[in-house]
Amino acid sequence: MVVPMLILVAGYKERSAMATSLGAVVIISLVGAATYWLHGEVKPGAAAVVGLPAVLGVIAGTTLQQRLANRTLSFGFAALLAALGARLLI
Repeated sequence: MVVPMLILVAGYKERSAMATSLGAVVIISLVGAATYWLHGEVKPGAAAVVGLPAVLGVIAGTTLQQRLANRTLSFGFAALLAALGARLLI
């Protein structure tokens, strides 16, 4: 929801909206993980199994996003939102 709102309401370009959203996710994730860590709820092995492939996905996704034209990026994001909306209706 953040990316479409940044584009529609705040007037961000697609790449800037995605980057801003990801930056916010990093901060929120770090604070959440630190809070759970202080309560002894983080399992480092499980976090590594989930986190390391996610980091590789982020690198691959960011590399791909930087190579796509703005128009392709916009249509791809619109298709993703349409697919998610259709999935929610079913």
